[in-house]
Amino acid sequence: MTTDTIEYTNDAYDSGKRILIEGANATMLDIDFGTYPYVTSSNPSIGSVLTGLGVSPRKISGIYGTTKAYCTRVGEGPFPTELDRDAGIGEHLGVVGAEWGTTTGRARRVGWLDIPQMRYSTLINGFTALNLTKLDVLTGLAEVKIGRAYKHNGKILNTMPSCLKTMSEIEVIYETLPGWTEDISQARNFDDLPVNAQRYVL
Repeated sequence: MTTDTIEYTNDAYDSGKRILIEGANATMLDIDFGTYPYVTSSNPSIGSVLTGLGVSPRKISGIYGTTKAYCTRVGEGPFPTELDRDAGIGEHLGVVGAEWGTTTGRARRVGWLDIPQMRYSTLINGFTALNLTKLDVLTGLAEVKIGRAYKHNGKILNTMPSCLKTMSEIEVIYETLPGWTEDISQARNFDDLPVNAQRYVL
């Protein structure tokens, strides 16, 4: 079907229909806000909803961010919390998480959850809620880490570096938490999770 999508989308909104718009890739691959030049050719952040569909920002009622319980990346580019994909915890994340590129089939790079990148993405997109996925992949690890902050030349950075050289030089400050061994595949609410998994989420 070929149609005027601006009219189509806005008419649907005006008639009371609920509209779900999904962004591909991730904010760190955004051509304007990501780790250029290691980015995609478009804007997978919230701005593309407005410029791509011709929808007023007043019509957006919720912005839901989705993140894995750890980080992944396909291809080149900075990855501060990266782990060795072929050994130890990195191998666990890659194999248990089935981390291969959907299109290319290449093994995704894996690493610990990166809070500075999450804060940056939230700043740009204004998320009203976050969906945390693949928490079960961490099951069985003796301890789990969270990248809490970046340090460069002895100073804590308050924002995402815009320079790739700086990104390559940063030190990640980690928080280490005890892991869990309980099966969480049947968990349907927060209280079903083991205490250590709850602590990780919080």
